[in-house]
Amino acid sequence: MPQHPNNKGAALIISFFVLTFLVIISAGVALSLFSELAQAQNYQKSVTAFWLAESGLSLFKKNPTMLDEKGSQVLSYGAGKIDLRKDESDPAMRVVTSTGTVLGVRRSLEIVYPAKAPEAFNTSMATGGNLTIASGKASVVFLGKLRLNGKVVNNARHANVIFEDKKESVESSLVTLKYPDINQNGMDDEFSDFVKANQQIISKYPKSEVLYVQGNDNYTIIPGKGFIGKKIIYVEGEQSKGRVNIQFNGSMPDDQNLTIISTGNVTLSHGNETGNSQLNVIAWGDYSESAILPGVHNGMIFTHGMARFDDIYDTAVTNGCIVASEGIAIGDIWSTKVFNYADPRKDGAVPPGFELLIGKRASGYVSTPGSWREN
Repeated sequence: MPQHPNNKGAALIISFFVLTFLVIISAGVALSLFSELAQAQNYQKSVTAFWLAESGLSLFKKNPTMLDEKGSQVLSYGAGKIDLRKDESDPAMRVVTSTGTVLGVRRSLEIVYPAKAPEAFNTSMATGGNLTIASGKASVVFLGKLRLNGKVVNNARHANVIFEDKKESVESSLVTLKYPDINQNGMDDEFSDFVKANQQIISKYPKSEVLYVQGNDNYTIIPGKGFIGKKIIYVEGEQSKGRVNIQFNGSMPDDQNLTIISTGNVTLSHGNETGNSQLNVIAWGDYSESAILPGVHNGMIFTHGMARFDDIYDTAVTNGCIVASEGIAIGDIWSTKVFNYADPRKDGAVPPGFELLIGKRASGYVSTPGSWREN
C-alpha cells in the first residue's frame, strides 16, 4: 500500500527535531567538557600558585635576611612567579607575604613573626632604680629573676627577705620599658608618646573589646563578669590624672586577659583571679598594692614610675612579671609577700596593650611565626 504524502512530511519533521535534539545534546556535552577542562586548568594553576606562595615562605624561613636590602623580591619559576614581601611598620610584628602567580591566577599567604619581648619580660621583678625596703616588718620572697639597675637598700627594722636570683647594677635597657617616639618629635618615652601609643593600640581592637574613659577623676574598677569580653580599659586624663583603684569583689572569670591602663596612678587591693585569668596593669604614674585578705594576682605590671607594696596584712602572691622604671619600695608586710615569675605572654603574644612596649629595637623577632593565613 503506497505511503501517504503527509506521513513522509511527518517523518521529515520528526527527523529534523531528533537531529536538532542531538545537536543540542552534543553542544551541551562539548560545552560541559570545555568548562570542566577550563575548571581543571584553573584548579591546576591555583594549586601551583599556592605551592609557589608556600615555597616563598619556606625560602624566607630558611634565609630571613633575604629581604633586608629591599624589603621585597620577585622570583620567577617557569610560567609562574613568587612576589615575596615583608612589612615591619608595626614594631610589634614582622609580616611576611608571599604571592604565587601562574598565568593570571594568584594565591597569597601571610605569616607573622611577633617581635621578641625585651629581657625585662623574663624577670619576676625588674627596675631602673633601687629596691628599697623601709618598714617595721617585712617578709618577702623573690622567686625567679630580680634585676636592678640600682641596688637593694634594706632599712627595715625586722626583715626576712629571700632572693632566689638577684643581680644589681644591670644595664638600664634590660630592666625598663620605653614607649617609642609616636609623636615623632625626636624624643621617645614622653607622656605624649604614652597617650598617642595607647590611642593607637586601642584603635586596632574591636570596639567591643575596649572601654575608653576620658577624664581626670579617680575611677574604681571591680574586675568581674561585667568586663567579660573586654581586653583593655584605658583611662586617659592629663598627666598624673585619671587615677584608677582596682578592687576585687570575688574572682575574675575564667580565661580573661584584661589590661588596665592609666595616665595616673594605679592602686590594687589584692583579690583572687582564677588560675587561667590574668589582670595586667600599665601606669604612667605609680603602682601601689595592698592586701587585707589573702590573695593571688596573675599578670604583667608595668609602671613608668614607682611600684609600691605596703600594708599587706595577709599572704599575697604575685604570679607574673613586674617592671618599674623608677624603683620599687617595700613597706609593711605583716604576713608574707611572694613574687613568683610566670610568663605573662600567651602563645608568645604579650598582654593586650603592651604591643608598643616591646618594639623590635635590638630584640629582633622570634624565630618561629606566630600565625599563618591565606589572604
